[in-house]
Amino acid sequence: MEEALDLCLYKFFTFFSSPSFADEPRRLNSAVIIGFLDRIVGYIFPIAGLLAVAFVIYGGYMWIISGGDPEKLKKAQGTLTWAILGLVFIVLSRVILGLIYKGLQS
Repeated sequence: MEEALDLCLYKFFTFFSSPSFADEPRRLNSAVIIGFLDRIVGYIFPIAGLLAVAFVIYGGYMWIISGGDPEKLKKAQGTLTWAILGLVFIVLSRVILGLIYKGLQS
């Protein structure tokens, strides 16, 4: 049993000490940072956009079912207002980040 464990450990350490794992690490430069941020933005903005659209739909639904009740109508209007402001903020953020990316790449 001990010989099998020794063999497994030997294979494990020889695998990770091979030259393919000894490559030189990538240098941190503006291209690496821009690529990383672009990947993050590529995930965050679609999710934020979907959430904002979902809140617009939810606010519209609340407006429809308010039945003329002023308090429910005010809550629905507030939800719609903040959802639309969120959409505007998301679009403006994307435009500003695009301008920053172009400035960093040049």
